[in-house]
Parts: sequence; structure tokens; C-alpha cells
Amino acid sequence: MKRRDLLKAGLGLPLLSTLSGTVLAEPGMQRVYAQPNASLPPTLPRDHGAHPAFRTEWWYFTGWFESPELDEPFGVQITFFRSAPNVNVLNPSAFAPKQLLFAHAAVAMPSVGKLKHDQIIRRAGSGGALLQSTNQQVLNIQMPGWQLQTAQGDQWQCNIQTPQLSMNLRMEQTQTPWMQGQGGYSQKGPKPEQSSYYITLPHMRCNGTIRIEGKTLPVQGSFWMDHEWSSTVLAPNAQGWDWVGLHGKQGEALMAFQIRDRDNAKSPVWTHAALRQADGSVRNFKQIKFDVLKQWKSTRTGIDYPVSQRLVLDDQAFELEPLFDDQELDARASTGTLYWEGAVRVKSGNVSSSNTSPWGHGYLEMTGYDRPMQL
Repeated sequence: MKRRDLLKAGLGLPLLSTLSGTVLAEPGMQRVYAQPNASLPPTLPRDHGAHPAFRTEWWYFTGWFESPELDEPFGVQITFFRSAPNVNVLNPSAFAPKQLLFAHAAVAMPSVGKLKHDQIIRRAGSGGALLQSTNQQVLNIQMPGWQLQTAQGDQWQCNIQTPQLSMNLRMEQTQTPWMQGQGGYSQKGPKPEQSSYYITLPHMRCNGTIRIEGKTLPVQGSFWMDHEWSSTVLAPNAQGWDWVGLHGKQGEALMAFQIRDRDNAKSPVWTHAALRQADGSVRNFKQIKFDVLKQWKSTRTGIDYPVSQRLVLDDQAFELEPLFDDQELDARASTGTLYWEGAVRVKSGNVSSSNTSPWGHGYLEMTGYDRPMQL
């Protein structure tokens, strides 16, 4: 593959030149974003790193954890975001926001009854914020008190030290990376540009420590990690999305989403769902439906969320029950969003039967329930 093709798709390049202001630009020096291309799929380990030629990117960790000092399981969510604003990319000022970095972290502990979370936003290259990436699967994102980095090929390290939360976690791959959609090219709408590059690392083994409520706990668990980058993604009529990343007890991984239509609640803009077995075989579903089982209304924001849902996939059904209802995350101080990101238990059964049995657990994410979601 020629370098110019890689540049067009924003794949496989360290792109440090992007951070210094030499990205593709049109007259007026406005940014021209790279777009996902099904004929130029991502590859690993090359594409664990950053892709600053794209508008939006995130490294998303969601998982269930235990501690020998607690009698209950709890959820953990960590997300590092990168955003490339549409600004003059040749502006030499160190204050020009050519790349913005954000991060969220939250712990969902039933005994607390709501999320303990924190967030941060910085310009890359200033205020202690650093974005480093190379072709050799090396990623290093730093902001004051926050760091995410890769190590030794299949390992990741996350350190967070804030007044609200402290985490020191080591993550390791246990399964082959899952290239979502068409070899890592994931459609999110009817138009080609309404898509992303999407890589999942399911069942990541994790251990370390978490300090919460003034106590440092030894913890262990498993993370679902999504690395996704794009430039458009959502159709103009998209309201938001419901997404799940679920771990089965037998090593299965289930990913499903619907992009909701603001004008027609009964007909989503786009849906997709796939189930991967522990041996790597994948089943893609044709019929996908999210049915609401229970609503919960936030007393802080007044937003109604369908916190319990029944996911119908062809002949199978998966019932999602929240670890507890109040898992709303207020990220208005960083990404400007309100959303529900929660740990859920999962039961499964046949669509034609009311009988279900425990299947696994994971996370449910819901956006756009207050206003149309914008990336």
C-alpha cells in the first residue's frame, strides 16, 4: 500500500506532523479530515496508536471488577478522547487548539448508589498535555493526573490521580483483537462517510488498585476496550445511540448498537450487532431491536433513560439489568455531554420463550436523551 493511500485514510502514520500543523488543508487553511475507507482497513499493532488526521478518536474501557475487601462487584469506565477542531492548522501559536484531549473515569459501586467520576480537558502540547504515537503500537496520552499508554505489545497501563478518584491499572489482552464491521470499517449510517474505524479488545485481564471513598482497594476484573476513530459518523437526523459491549461467561463477546432517529423513534437510522465466540467465529445479526423494559429519571438533570432493555437479535434475546439505576455521567465540563454509561447484568434466552438464564455482564451506553448528540 502506498504512503499517499495511507495518508488519505489517516492510517498507520505517526502523524506528529499533524500536531505541528502540516495536515491536509484547503484554501483558508481549514482542516480537511481523513475519512474511513473500507478498502483501506486498519491493521495491528500499527493502529493502536493515535490518528490525528481524523476529527474524533477514543480509547474506551468498560468492565466489571471485584476486590477481596468488598462484598459486591462494581463497574469501572475509563475513556481517553482526542478531538481535532476545525481551526487554522498553520497557526503557530501554542494556544491554538489543533488537538484537544479529554478523559473521563467513573466507578459504579452499588453501595454508593451513583457514579464516582472525574474528568479533564486540555490542549495537546500545553498545560502538561501530551499525545505521542508511533508506528510500533506505542501510545502515550498524558494530562495532569491522567495517563494511558501501551507497553510490550499486548499490554496497557492507566494511571489516574485526582481528588475524586485514583486508579493504577494494568491491562493485558487475552483474546485476538476483534476488527468490527468489515475488517475494522464500521458503518454507522447509510452514507460511506457515516462510518468509523473500530477495533475491540474483549476480555482484557486487569488488576491493580483503585482509591475511592478514601480507601485504596486491590482490584481485579476484565475490560472491554474499544478504539474508534472517525470524522463524520452520525447522520444529520441522528438523535443519539444505544450501545452495548457484553462479555459472556464462556468467553463470548457481544457488540450491538442502534443510532436513533430524532424524527422517527420507531425506525433507527442504523443498527448493527455481532456475537463472537471464544474461538473467534463471528455471527452477524440481521434483525436488531432494543425494547425498553424499565425507565429511570435522573433527579439531577430530569432526563429519562431506558436503563433496562431487551435486546432482540434474530432468534435470540438478551435482557440487560443495571447494576443500579443511577449511572448517569455528567461530562459537561469536558466533552459537553450528559449520558448514561452503566454496568449491566445479562440474561439470555430464545425470543419465542420467556425462559432466560444468566449469560454474562457488560456495559450499556445511552446518549442523546437530553438533546441530539454531537461529536
